[in-house]
Amino acid sequence: MVVSIPDPVVAPAGKVVGVDLGLNRPAVTSNKQFLGERRWKEQERRIFRLKRKLQAKGTKSAKRHLRKLSGKLLRQRKDHDHVLSKRIVAHTPAGSTMVVENLTHIRSRARMKKKTESQRRLHSWSFAQFHAFLTYKAQEKGIRVVKVDPRHTSQTCSRCGHQARKNRRSQSLFLCRECGYCLNADLNASHNIREKYLSSLASLGISLVGGSSSSGLSSQPLVGEGQAPGLSRGGLDTRPHTL
Repeated sequence: MVVSIPDPVVAPAGKVVGVDLGLNRPAVTSNKQFLGERRWKEQERRIFRLKRKLQAKGTKSAKRHLRKLSGKLLRQRKDHDHVLSKRIVAHTPAGSTMVVENLTHIRSRARMKKKTESQRRLHSWSFAQFHAFLTYKAQEKGIRVVKVDPRHTSQTCSRCGHQARKNRRSQSLFLCRECGYCLNADLNASHNIREKYLSSLASLGISLVGGSSSSGLSSQPLVGEGQAPGLSRGGLDTRPHTL
């Protein structure tokens, strides 16, 4: 069922929330929300193991079962995308700006030397579907969704700005080799995503206090990877983020 509703009249909140998306932690926001279910990963893993057994069997009944599993997996991923996007929007203030990574070319940039489970899940991740769900759900609360280049967001310290691949000690631990700052790796990345968007505003000459532009660029798109909506005069709070 498709329902058309009018655009909401929501005053800009002047807040910016960064969202880090991942395979292990589905979503972590810069306002310290860890969203998604860890069981989703095990559900996909269970279906993959069953598909591998059926493919090895190769009988007609196995092939029929494989077709059913394929449809089940697509429906399951769609449900996960709906649930995750709904939770992200629910934890984002109305009228604010949500910043996510532009993951369009992440498959070609990912450095995985051998075929692993992470590589398999990466190549089956439906970025476009999730972003579409997130965008239309955000519109209901007057939230703008913009994309930024994801490169180095997981390697950069959100406190001192030092960038090094060894800063990320493990999947969940970030420890800066320069200043010793320790934080959850995904939470650190969400802060960097937020700050990258704020830095792009400053580079275009957007006022950091009143939201007005000193160079008349308030209606121009952001410069960076991916296409972003026009800039708003809503007055973004771009003061340095203190953790």
